[in-house]
Amino acid sequence: MNTNRLGILERVLIRRYGQPRPRYKRGLPQKVWRADTPFVSHLYYTGDWTRPPAADFRVHQPIYGTSCGGTLLGDSLKVAMPSYETRFEIYNLRQLAEQMEVLALDPDLAFFMHAAGVWYYGHKHGRLFVYDLPFEELDDLGPIEPALEEIIAHWDEVKTSVEADEGPPVPAQGADKKRAN
Repeated sequence: MNTNRLGILERVLIRRYGQPRPRYKRGLPQKVWRADTPFVSHLYYTGDWTRPPAADFRVHQPIYGTSCGGTLLGDSLKVAMPSYETRFEIYNLRQLAEQMEVLALDPDLAFFMHAAGVWYYGHKHGRLFVYDLPFEELDDLGPIEPALEEIIAHWDEVKTSVEADEGPPVPAQGADKKRAN
């Protein structure tokens, strides 16, 4: 499994949860954090970012590294895959891009992840954005890596509170949130 080039997602997961365990799921290499818990996170690895379909989405490679999508925190966050088909109930990047209004928001935004089909995460010019579908709001969460770290921490807390039956999920909005233009 050639997974040496770490992307932002994997760096954040390692900082937060430590080293992953390598595994295989239906022949697909993966790295797993917090296995056997409701908070399990998986990143899958097979993509060749130099050939289609992944090559069409190279804008995401700094975030993905050599991974090709996955699920975070027990499916709370789904990172779309650069593939032609849907695998493991995860959108491929084309399907995610075709979702409703996200295309009309800003043609420079590149969406790659969603939470509950309600909050869609995208990036442009080194910044991370969230589109809140019910409120039709686009928010700038700041530089990608610290914003992803905050999102993962937030959804970890949400998952913990839901597991403890303390309340419903709410989106991570960022302490220094700025309205996107």
